[in-house]
Amino acid sequence: MAQFRWGSEQHALLELAEGSAAAVAIRDAAIAGQPLVEGHCPVCRRPTRFTVGTGAMFGPRPNLREGLRCAYCRLTARQRLVFLAMEQRIGKQARRGALLEQTTLLYRRAHARWPWLVGSEYLGERHVGGRRYWWSARGLRWWRVRQESITRLSYADGSLDLLVHSDVLEHVYELDLALREAARVLRSGGVMLFTVPFFADRATSLLRGRPREDGGIEHIEAPEYHGDGVRRQGIYTFHSLGWDFVGRIQAAGFSRVEIGLCHAPEEGLAAADPGGPVPWLGLPMVFCATR
Repeated sequence: MAQFRWGSEQHALLELAEGSAAAVAIRDAAIAGQPLVEGHCPVCRRPTRFTVGTGAMFGPRPNLREGLRCAYCRLTARQRLVFLAMEQRIGKQARRGALLEQTTLLYRRAHARWPWLVGSEYLGERHVGGRRYWWSARGLRWWRVRQESITRLSYADGSLDLLVHSDVLEHVYELDLALREAARVLRSGGVMLFTVPFFADRATSLLRGRPREDGGIEHIEAPEYHGDGVRRQGIYTFHSLGWDFVGRIQAAGFSRVEIGLCHAPEEGLAAADPGGPVPWLGLPMVFCATR
């Protein structure tokens, strides 16, 4: 099974990532040029076929982070990465946890593995945190889901052993508030596991825009939207995060921040864009912040 290589120092992580550049250029680039590839799924724990392109693209090139969907569990590369990180980092004593998604395949697979894991969705600030509502993405299927906002979680102080989210923080303008709220609900020693698009070649983060009083957005940089399965135009991206982000996590109340790399092309965990200008920047990566 694929294993993470964890580190907390910038120079060490960059050395690990740059050391994978040759493998990315050969193995990952070959994957990106095919519609299907044979491999082994670390979630299903069986041989499988991965569908390479599943919609998200870098121009003409498939986004392997959002692709490489397993034929059996149907999880994408990013979803399998999160599941694998949970499997390897959740301690045996963890019994109280939250995953900030509920209507996804990742939640269904994770809840089957850890039944104590509570799922939720962000339905908007007009909904009350902790309550359940009937909700549908574009009217296709209705779910009874719990409302949670990462800037205003309903969980009590120190009530969780684990908090998990995937590609959420870049879309939250009040980033530091979200980090403090995450620290608040975790017990001492509790863990926040998450993914976020991370620009390892940047010392400082880039603020792409800010909310206006009229409800619109003041664009500082060219607007960027990521697909979220709810809004047809996608969800606006406020932040492109660099290395100062690690310090912001610590300032919010976390004692330790580690970044895990897990490059395993044979298990469908490849660089996001091996044909891009700096392929190793898109290596599979997970953050682990300990309260």
